[in-house]
Amino acid sequence: MSPELRLAAIVTLLSACALRGTTANKAAALRVHLEAATRTPGLGERLCDAIEQALRGWEAIECHPESISVHFCPLTVPGQSLH
Repeated sequence: MSPELRLAAIVTLLSACALRGTTANKAAALRVHLEAATRTPGLGERLCDAIEQALRGWEAIECHPESISVHFCPLTVPGQSLH
């Protein structure tokens, strides 16, 4: 996988976790992509450090194997709010 696609997958998974919650499958996929990204040649030193830090953080996260995503209305949609 190209470095660009790998980074896009990481950003997509991080966004999905932030918007709908982390599931066991999303966390596992994210760890795989982060680990592979640490072995990608040509990335800058700062980016590699950031990816390694993120990987360490995600390695510490455990999700229930049957966790599911939560669908909710974002607060940015006009006329709708959550209480």
